Amino acid sequence: MKNICFLLFCGLLFGCGEKKSSDNAALTQLDFKLDTLLIDAGEEFFYLRDNLWLSDISHDGHYLFNYNRNDAVMEKIDLDQGVLVKKIQFEKEGPDGIGDFISNFSLTADEQFIAWFYGLNKIFSQEAKVVRDLKLDKLLAADFSEYDIYPMSIFESPDDPNRFFGFYVRWSDMSYYLMDFDLQNESFRKIEIPDMNKIMDFSTDLLYDGQKMGSMGSGAYALSKGNQILVYNNCFNEVYIYDAGIDSLYRKDLEGPLLGDKKSYLPPKEVEGESNQQWEVERKQREDINFGSIHWDKQNQRFLRLSFKEKFGEEMMERRGYQALGAEVFLSVFDQDFNLIAESLVPELNQRPTKHFVKDGQIWIFENMDDEIAFLRLQILDR
Repeated sequence: MKNICFLLFCGLLFGCGEKKSSDNAALTQLDFKLDTLLIDAGEEFFYLRDNLWLSDISHDGHYLFNYNRNDAVMEKIDLDQGVLVKKIQFEKEGPDGIGDFISNFSLTADEQFIAWFYGLNKIFSQEAKVVRDLKLDKLLAADFSEYDIYPMSIFESPDDPNRFFGFYVRWSDMSYYLMDFDLQNESFRKIEIPDMNKIMDFSTDLLYDGQKMGSMGSGAYALSKGNQILVYNNCFNEVYIYDAGIDSLYRKDLEGPLLGDKKSYLPPKEVEGESNQQWEVERKQREDINFGSIHWDKQNQRFLRLSFKEKFGEEMMERRGYQALGAEVFLSVFDQDFNLIAESLVPELNQRPTKHFVKDGQIWIFENMDDEIAFLRLQILDR
């Protein structure tokens, strides 16, 4: 598990041949407990149109922040008390403007908001005031055109207030990069993540009147943990780990006994949007394994990951494809070095997991219950 082969790459160390994690000692059956918590909104209404897509949990796990991009309002939810605390109104324009749309946001250690989009890299206070304009797009302008590179995640350094990290995709060739920004010296280092564009083998472009208007089937994501930035995707069972402290990047293969190392269905490169072919391809993609988001369980010092395979009937909804009937959901448990501890089916979950996070050693999974926020809380039981 620790035989990592390092290669010199882009001025840093890159490991590419690590032994896979399919250790026979890994558990393949875990026991779980599941309960439900309903959040009280009082006289207010929650914004649920995006199903908590634009949300983040505070570093101490006490609060969840949910952004309403239509009205530029941040909902602050006390997870321990199970109540909506307040709504924070942002300005869309002006010196404290957040704009009409954001890619996403993340929370700093002191619960300020880092929001990003094309031309937007600002830190906001909980009073919705701009604390700092990072101007990362200005630094990138020397190497990239304005709309060719897209910010997917922005993270602060835990040790240096002038150091930030970004996870970006360049549309022209679907290359993925980590950017290491030094704001004091107004510079950055570009770290290409090798072979990440291989996920495009599992992606299908959607065409409308012969023009590409989107794609489906693949996605890449990033997570910050201390001085490490973790990059992963939903197509291959792997994680790229950038250790900023020692300036190294390496890949860890995460193959286990139940999920394998990658997707199996290779879709066509393109289909006409809202056609029968699109719905057929989408169904096969979602029936295949989809490796889910990775989360750090601070309480138990481990990484947790829910993955899934959806199930479909023959009923097709107009302009929406086949009706999903449920899903097989799997939990992978890794130690802090991404060695596999367990990989188990989760019988208690029978639907594709929505937005979720880890709090107090449990996985909290969002559930819309009659337009109210509820969380299914999945606990791993000791055996």
